[in-house]
Amino acid sequence: MGRSSRSGGASVDASGRWVLWGEIDVTVAWEVHEILEETVDGTRKTLDLEQVTFIDSSGLRLILLACGGASRPRLLNVPPVVRDVLEMTSLDSFVDMVDEPSA
Repeated sequence: MGRSSRSGGASVDASGRWVLWGEIDVTVAWEVHEILEETVDGTRKTLDLEQVTFIDSSGLRLILLACGGASRPRLLNVPPVVRDVLEMTSLDSFVDMVDEPSA
């Protein structure tokens, strides 16, 4: 299941991994919030951010949504543009960032 706008989007794969791509701004966050929120069940979330090209505070709110579980969410393949925002806002201390080789 997933949704997207012309600039970006998100989906949840069969394993429950959140996959975000493109520009994660207020428009995209508004479109995808509900489908992501439906998967918040107290378990650790994994977010694949490899294809994210931009993120604003609305996108950070989606990442914070994933922090509602029993443990810190795993952010996979965080691009520099996202890593910089996470570090500037100190949100990097609430997540585990992991680099995995692309398939």
